[in-house]
Amino acid sequence: MKRIINGCEVQWASERVFAERQNPPNYGYLFDVSADRKRIVKCTHLPAIGEEFDNTNAERFEMDARQAVEEFLRQEREANRVQT
Repeated sequence: MKRIINGCEVQWASERVFAERQNPPNYGYLFDVSADRKRIVKCTHLPAIGEEFDNTNAERFEMDARQAVEEFLRQEREANRVQT
């Protein structure tokens, strides 16, 4: 399921979580998560399509994406708890 959280579009990408900023620059962030899906293990920055990669700006926006993914994981756990 895709959700908009903290200015990011967040969704599952196989066993990872992908977060993309909704406002320019549209950086993407791919997060590896733990097997129990409770915590972030690693983050990879992906440049916006058609733009040069600027690591300074990407790192600046990573905190927003990280918070969005943490909230996404929390919501996913709660949704799974309600279904069972």
